Amino acid sequence: MRKNLLSGLILLLPVAVTIFIFVFLVDLLTAPFLENVKDIIKFFTQSYVDFDYHNTSLILLSRGLILLALFFGVLLLGYLGNKLFFHFFMKMIHSWMMKIPLINRIYKGTRDIVIALFSQDRKIFSRVVAVPFPNEQSKTIGLVTGNAPIELTPSDQSKEAPMNTLKSVFVATSPHPLSGFLLLTEEKHLQRIDFTVEDAFKYLISCGVYSPQNES
Repeated sequence: MRKNLLSGLILLLPVAVTIFIFVFLVDLLTAPFLENVKDIIKFFTQSYVDFDYHNTSLILLSRGLILLALFFGVLLLGYLGNKLFFHFFMKMIHSWMMKIPLINRIYKGTRDIVIALFSQDRKIFSRVVAVPFPNEQSKTIGLVTGNAPIELTPSDQSKEAPMNTLKSVFVATSPHPLSGFLLLTEEKHLQRIDFTVEDAFKYLISCGVYSPQNES
């Protein structure tokens, strides 16, 4: 019975979590506009449909229209973003946001993360490695983000042994990989792992249960 229960949970939980996250995101995106869109639909369809008796249908239709409008709105912003005037306009907004105390820190951090995650021309993580952590007797998964700032590299290394320039390595926590530690360590301490970045995050989220070799 215990084996069957675990097998059922393994099959059910990923589906349940996916549905939960999807519903949460849909609700998050549509909730601010839902009542207004419902009123508009009622106004234009009051002669044909009595939505007072079909409230569920009204809600589903409203959410669908909102998501559709958001989708095309994002496409429009992306299109305008490639145009010179709109690009200048966005640079002006960026300049304003960077001048507002406190707000500028939140804005800059959010902007950097979004660009790093969604930009097609930039990779936030160059490779996956095993790095000694929290001591020399143990290792953990690390994601190399690049070279450490030259100010943090010992002068003897940066001039006499450039190959030993410190690397910036992000060590994510498990099973919640959105937080972690930033390590500065030499290349010689990094062991390359034949994992993609996606594999590394799956491994961390599953607390080591996931392995690319076991994926069907």
